[in-house]
Amino acid sequence: MLDATRQRPGDPWLSVWTAEILRVLGGLTNVLQGGRLTEPVVHKSRRELKRLRSLLRLAPASLAELADDTREVTGELRRRLGHSRDATVMLKTLRSFAAELGEAALRINPVLSAHHRQASATLDRRSRRWDRDRMARFGALWRAFPIQGDGRDLRKGVVKTYRRARRQAIALGKGRDAALHPLRKACVDHQNHLAFFALGAKSKIAARHAKLKHLRDQLGLCHDLQVLRDFVRTRADVSASDLIHLEEVLMRHHGQLVQRSMKSAAILFAGKPRQFEKWFAREVGKMNVADAIESWSPPDVQPLEIQKHTN
Repeated sequence: MLDATRQRPGDPWLSVWTAEILRVLGGLTNVLQGGRLTEPVVHKSRRELKRLRSLLRLAPASLAELADDTREVTGELRRRLGHSRDATVMLKTLRSFAAELGEAALRINPVLSAHHRQASATLDRRSRRWDRDRMARFGALWRAFPIQGDGRDLRKGVVKTYRRARRQAIALGKGRDAALHPLRKACVDHQNHLAFFALGAKSKIAARHAKLKHLRDQLGLCHDLQVLRDFVRTRADVSASDLIHLEEVLMRHHGQLVQRSMKSAAILFAGKPRQFEKWFAREVGKMNVADAIESWSPPDVQPLEIQKHTN
């Protein structure tokens, strides 16, 4: 149950939207309070930060400036946590292709392991008091700021993200590989927007969310392969022959993923933005938001836990 929704009279969609922003900021403040940021906590924190970024993109005009400032500051934290997360993902990606890479994987693995230890150590040594204080300060700003508007303001942001994703999906369908990364980011926002408006109910919005998750996972794997390839390219301690072998394996799988992503994106973003807008407004209108809010909790979210230092 979202207690914060009862503190804000007015449109229930704006109430639950504000409550979600406060929930994420409060959770991050607690995580940064102390202890060690373990890999699971880093992963969950980054997912929460991405969810927050998506929610902030829905902000009504009256809250645009505060939303932009919040997104900029929390984005800095998300990117810093991303260095540690990338190091973890690169190791897992390499090991998933160990059978195809053979001895090359055995030689590259120590390089990635050393980088992983360095990234983790840097993260653990970094002072988090500054980040914690900034999360707490933005939480206070959101609690104090007058919330004006209604659910239609939020839906405009959903349609805007759909339009952005569709534009990149069309570009990818025309063979423009540069559209992969912006499409992935737009799909993350679109999926989080659908999750928010679905409110956990069995609906057509929830069904679209499930289909979009498959595309997002495919695009995420594409990104993981690119991150590993780009990192190894910078390493003088990886031989040219091992690099060539690695690139051959990664690009073969990358090409297959791109083809599947193109087909999925073409289906999901076939409709014009105006068509999607009408469909979305109709489906949202079917929901009893006041009842759904009482029992709603965000999908795929578990409380963030910190691991305290032990002697």
